[in-house]
Amino acid sequence: MANTEIKKGRWATKRANKKKKAEKKESYRKTGRLRLQSMLEAGFGTKRSKDKVEADTKNKIYSKSTFVTYKNQFRYFADWLEVAHPEAQTIEDALGFVDEYLQRLIDLNRSAYTISTAKVALAKVFGVEGTCFIKTPPRLRENIKRSREEVERDKHISKKKEDTLSRFTRDTGRRRAEVIRIETSDLFFDNGWAMLRVGKGTKGGKPRLVEIVGKTEAETKDIVRWIQAQRGRLFPKVSSNYDNHSYRASYATRLYERYARDVSKISNKKERYSMRKDRAGEVYDRVAMQIVSKNLGHTRVSVIAQSYLYTHS
Repeated sequence: MANTEIKKGRWATKRANKKKKAEKKESYRKTGRLRLQSMLEAGFGTKRSKDKVEADTKNKIYSKSTFVTYKNQFRYFADWLEVAHPEAQTIEDALGFVDEYLQRLIDLNRSAYTISTAKVALAKVFGVEGTCFIKTPPRLRENIKRSREEVERDKHISKKKEDTLSRFTRDTGRRRAEVIRIETSDLFFDNGWAMLRVGKGTKGGKPRLVEIVGKTEAETKDIVRWIQAQRGRLFPKVSSNYDNHSYRASYATRLYERYARDVSKISNKKERYSMRKDRAGEVYDRVAMQIVSKNLGHTRVSVIAQSYLYTHS
């Protein structure tokens, strides 16, 4: 009887030690997740523009998509840290290895945008400024790798489906999450312009109205007729392999060309947008860019300049 009790006691001690070790090992993961969740709860549904004026954005995340991005980036970091530095236990321990992780991404030749996203996400989790970490490669337009050429995952989509999806995105500029929720009833007309209501799957949950812009007037009419001929959702299923950023860029260029004025005749400097770095010397119509930005669901024209106005329509 005594031996049995001793064995039970030993097993209980081992289990308790394993549980404590597991809790310790995952402490920085748990802390990071809780911090991000708390920031989403604090910022969701509030206005970033208002908080920015009041310098109250540090501990807030304003959209579910941003939250998911930051959560994934922190998970990638935590997965690496668990293998590279198992001695790290707390969130304070983890902070000390961020520079090493960012340097690893640089050594792996990850894009400047990927590294920058990781840096911003980790700065958010650890509650510090990104400048606290090592200097990372600048984000230059010519270094953007996303959707500028065919990649392996694009080959997993049938050509027929790709053609239909690409034409629709080139004409409407919608994100993948928005494409799978679009319905025939979202089509309407305003002063002769064919439009779509975008209210589901939007970034930050912000609804907007989108102009339909075909390469030609005939193409616009054709896509409108196609939408009218459907029932319910136009694309109930869209493969996760479908990457439509380049098609959104085509839409951006078309829409910009619809509204752009001759920049040489725009006297108001505030209505002109001058490109920098590798595109220094190029000048755009800022008003037209604002229209494009609004239709694409962005708030800054700099995003349009850097990530969308690089292709032919």
